[in-house]
Amino acid sequence: MSPLNPVEAWKAEKHGFDVWPDVLNWAAQKTSYDQIDEADLHRMKWYGVFWRKEDQDRYMLRVRIPACEMTAAQARTLAVIAHESGHEIADVTTRGNIQIQGLTIDKVPGVIAALNEAGLTSKQTGLDNVRNVTSHPFAGFDPSELIDTRDLARAVTDLFIDNRDLADLPRKFNIAFNGRADNAPGEWTQDIAWLAAFGPDSTVGFRLLLGGTQGQAPHLGWHVPVFVRPEQITSVTLQVLRIFQEMGSRTARRNQVRFRFLIESLGLDRILQEIERRLGYALTRFSTPPSAPRETESFIGWFPQRQPGRYAVGIAVPMGRLTWQQLEGVAAISAKHGDGTIRTTTDQNLVLPGVCATDKDALAMELAGWGLSFEADSLTRQTVACTGKQFCSLALTEAKGYALEMVEDLRRRQLELHGIRIAISGCANSCAQHHTSDIGLRGIRVRRGQQVLDAFDIYLGGGIGKSIAFGILYLKGVPFKRIADTLDKIVREFYRNRVSGESFSAFWQRTLADRQPETVLPEEIPTWRCANCSYDHLAQSPPGYCPRCAGVKRQFALIDGSPAPVSA
Repeated sequence: MSPLNPVEAWKAEKHGFDVWPDVLNWAAQKTSYDQIDEADLHRMKWYGVFWRKEDQDRYMLRVRIPACEMTAAQARTLAVIAHESGHEIADVTTRGNIQIQGLTIDKVPGVIAALNEAGLTSKQTGLDNVRNVTSHPFAGFDPSELIDTRDLARAVTDLFIDNRDLADLPRKFNIAFNGRADNAPGEWTQDIAWLAAFGPDSTVGFRLLLGGTQGQAPHLGWHVPVFVRPEQITSVTLQVLRIFQEMGSRTARRNQVRFRFLIESLGLDRILQEIERRLGYALTRFSTPPSAPRETESFIGWFPQRQPGRYAVGIAVPMGRLTWQQLEGVAAISAKHGDGTIRTTTDQNLVLPGVCATDKDALAMELAGWGLSFEADSLTRQTVACTGKQFCSLALTEAKGYALEMVEDLRRRQLELHGIRIAISGCANSCAQHHTSDIGLRGIRVRRGQQVLDAFDIYLGGGIGKSIAFGILYLKGVPFKRIADTLDKIVREFYRNRVSGESFSAFWQRTLADRQPETVLPEEIPTWRCANCSYDHLAQSPPGYCPRCAGVKRQFALIDGSPAPVSA
């Protein structure tokens, strides 16, 4: 019998649930992280508490938001936690969680108690657990939805919370619901995706995708040719989880034990047979696969609900980061103008349902008072970023800070992203879902002489195209200081050369079909300085006019020591 891999070995010694008495003791003693066994630092993730290498003696709290819906009161609780116990910020993640950075160990028990009192939990949000179960953020009020999936998402969550067996999977597990007839690219990279559809008898149920992943070995989910009725969802989901828990590898390397590898080992037909054997009945066959996503969704703005006179208001949260005051302000606005709930979105924004059209001006003014808006330019609207090296122990590069800087640079270049999504991940784990974005950036490190620089591999074509597909690696090792200029060229090439009706991803899938990725040498690029205001512009040529002082092009000159421009 093969030995367990190292993570499974320490899991076998002590279940993640069993670390809680130790946490209470460490909190009482204010124990430093370096006095805590490494395996126990990982076990704390079963309670949603993550030690942050870059933040030394502080921890992150990852809070579940099942079905991507919380109450205004719950949001206020999170704001208070961020203010009193953390770095006074809260991040919306691409799984619809809320993350709070900066907790010290002595704050953890009180924070967990506050979550419980508010009806929230951070339980099992890390390592080998089922992560936040998502629903479409418009579930329950979308005029075009086939079925409201929120209760199903919560029922599925109830299957595994506090269940010792299902809190001991071979690897993490992602589940998503979509009650609309259309779907989104990210749903094709879930371990389980439930996609609403009219079945062979014209009733509403779900198609099933299994085995999708992002990360280091991305894979699109396999379509299982069955039609699953709403009342069967929890039973089928439970059997899939049990199959993975009992049959998934615990000896292989960690990057080879996601659910997709079990499917590849046994075959999709065998997995379906095993599901039905455990269920005790056959599922209805339905061979028609889901269609590819038709359009990129944006959740920022005003959206009519199926409830007459009511609107859902999507609030722009640049890179998903809020101050605690902003989160508390949104909670107050939801209670005053909305239905008292807040939706999190997988593009890191927030939605307030149940707003009257007559409240639009008042709502806009109150949001503006917190530095927020339901309006956003295309760069803010279309860019997402993971936590990055600022707080994540796995990231190779920064992400949110770089994203904000990149957006500002592209804004000065007057670049517009008409439906083009940019996703920035600080490492290969793809928490920003860069594989299924129009433009995906994956953080790496490159060497230039004695220097080691932050850089990004650039993937193109993973968004909405003729079919669902992953982005194609286009450029390798682009230093961050060259990213804005490179993306500017990529987007403008699409606008110049696309055929009528062709999407960004379809254009680049076609263009890169026979092209090998290029490695970008980390050389310097020309820097042009405005003589009027000293604004520096990194590119092969100066801008048409200065974006800072509006000075004309001839006011720019190469700075001393800058390399000469390369002719196109």
